[in-house]
Amino acid sequence: MKMNEKPYVNYIPDMDSQSKAAKEFIQYYTTLRTSLEEPDCTLEEGRRLFEKWGDLGAEPREVDYIEFDADGVTCMWALPKERSDDRILICCHGGGYTYGSMYSHRKAYAHMAKKIGCRGLLVNYRNTPENKWPAPLEDVVTVYKWLLKSGYKPEHIAITGDSCGGALSVSTTLTILEEGLPMLAAVMPICPWFDLMGTTPRYETNDKDALNPRSSIQAYGNVLKNAGTDIEDPHLAPMYLKTMKGFPPVYIQVGGDENMVDEAVIVADTAHDSGVDVRVDIVGHMQHGFHQLAGNCKDADAAIERYAEWVRPLLGL
Repeated sequence: MKMNEKPYVNYIPDMDSQSKAAKEFIQYYTTLRTSLEEPDCTLEEGRRLFEKWGDLGAEPREVDYIEFDADGVTCMWALPKERSDDRILICCHGGGYTYGSMYSHRKAYAHMAKKIGCRGLLVNYRNTPENKWPAPLEDVVTVYKWLLKSGYKPEHIAITGDSCGGALSVSTTLTILEEGLPMLAAVMPICPWFDLMGTTPRYETNDKDALNPRSSIQAYGNVLKNAGTDIEDPHLAPMYLKTMKGFPPVYIQVGGDENMVDEAVIVADTAHDSGVDVRVDIVGHMQHGFHQLAGNCKDADAAIERYAEWVRPLLGL
């Protein structure tokens, strides 16, 4: 079946790809990629540049932030003024498992929590390479178990994440299933990095992705590969999942101009073939992680609103 014939794959025309914010986002990506490719760019400098990732988004307002510890994992609550206190959105930041933090993604996930009307829980998981995989996954699973111990009901918890965080949202759900834990309500990967080495055909034919050509993707993947990690482990690269039987509903959104479209659809195919309720939105001419533009880009706001409308009934809201 061709991609455009799959009923669970939706093509969403963009509204705002020519806006000032969208163009500034592309410029940021172009500058970031060029800087990271410089031989004298240190890990610390790369992380400093990635912390600017969310700067082009707007403050959601009427949201408070509280940092806390969940069984040894540093986290942040994003608390909208109007919310249901017993509904939780676990949020996993992107950055190739090496860059990014709960601070770089604070605004985008606060927008999501506010639209849903729940608590946002941003996980500041341990980054590689100083922490070997599966440290990021272990941290997110620890946070989920902490929520259960704290009295939150699994059917009132959803999980999301962008880029590698999108993969983490799936691998956390897989681990929950494998460990026999109570299953959460929904999974919402954002522009997910499901294929660590960029093996899908899109990397050969698409020249519109401003951040992630195959060379950049392979550089991130090689950090893990060179540390002895199996880069085809489905816990790390969900594109290699054989089944997703037992998963809750899954909703993936991806930018139409980015290179991660094929791998998103491959995982959606696996979900669909496993009997999972799945949906994929491919959004116009949007770039990777365009949700970071929330508050300043109509497409980011509309995408977050679609997530919110989809997940609210699953959370009982």
